[in-house]
Amino acid sequence: MKQTEYLIIGAGIVGCTAAYFLTEQNKKVLVTDQSFPCNEASGVNAGGIELLQQPPASLPLHKEAADLWDRLQNEDGIDVGYQRTGGIYAILREEDLHMLDEQEERFRANDMECRRLTTEEIREMIPWVSHDVIAANFSPKSGYANPLKSGVNVLRAARDKGAQFMDHVRIERIEPAGDGGYDAYAGDEVIHAEKVLVCCGIRSPKLLEPLGVHIELQEQHNMITVTEKAPHFLDYTFTTPTLTMKQTAEGSILIGGGREGYGDLETNTKDVSINNLCFNVREAQEMVPSIEKLNILRSWSGFEGFTPERLPYIGEAKKYPGVYYAVTGFCGYAIGPAVGMHACRMMTGQGEPGGLRARETAE
Repeated sequence: MKQTEYLIIGAGIVGCTAAYFLTEQNKKVLVTDQSFPCNEASGVNAGGIELLQQPPASLPLHKEAADLWDRLQNEDGIDVGYQRTGGIYAILREEDLHMLDEQEERFRANDMECRRLTTEEIREMIPWVSHDVIAANFSPKSGYANPLKSGVNVLRAARDKGAQFMDHVRIERIEPAGDGGYDAYAGDEVIHAEKVLVCCGIRSPKLLEPLGVHIELQEQHNMITVTEKAPHFLDYTFTTPTLTMKQTAEGSILIGGGREGYGDLETNTKDVSINNLCFNVREAQEMVPSIEKLNILRSWSGFEGFTPERLPYIGEAKKYPGVYYAVTGFCGYAIGPAVGMHACRMMTGQGEPGGLRARETAE
């Protein structure tokens, strides 16, 4: 039997950052994952830290997360590939102009800068942008990080501070231990911990439901396309109601959006939808026609879970004190470090969770 003070189930961006923040307090931490670190939602997204599209209730957490991304990269010296480029949210139809007004209102409420751009300013910032864009907002706090390196490098920094990691460990159930704490079972492996954090994304409900904790997650299958490298020409993250686009520091263009691929969580299979992929790429070409000459290197899809409120759930199981959960509900990669920080604070008795509490079954 392995023993630890804190067991973190799930090595996505939430689990990796929670482990890092706990080890900063010299806590004994063990992280497990059924495969590799950030092998699912935290590793297959486009990396956007885009604030303009976030729901009003979660914007404070996204603001905190953006600052934590900056801290990890520029203060703690962890290469998460973070770039604070600023972000543009563009509108193509007059009936969508209200979105920009609503963005400005919620940014003011959170003491954040949001500036309305004229069409001239838009074309000055992105000279090749389509004339279909009629208005946009600009957020200087938006940016992106690199999903292929961020979680892995944060977990490596946690391991340098003493955290342990076990890959290919599928936790099947969590039960109270006779002498206090909890035992987590993975086949013949048993891990004993004083406190347990469940943060395995779309797979969290399977562990939490038997403990009386209900989190409703809608299964999503996001798709990303990456192009070959090009001379740098896109200085900002670019978002519309149905598209996200950014140019990495290495020069590739990442194209994502709201259109889904295919997936089956039970069989752990996923694939792109060619039709939806073509819609995404075509819209990107229409928005910035100059990318049409670039070759597509690859496309992929990945699992993600959305809560009905598009807000993260962070809390402690009422029936099982010492079992905690931290499950993102929308743009989970972007908000991940803040959710990891709040989980750390909650587990160490330093603060209340910053998201919603899950619905729990009656006694």
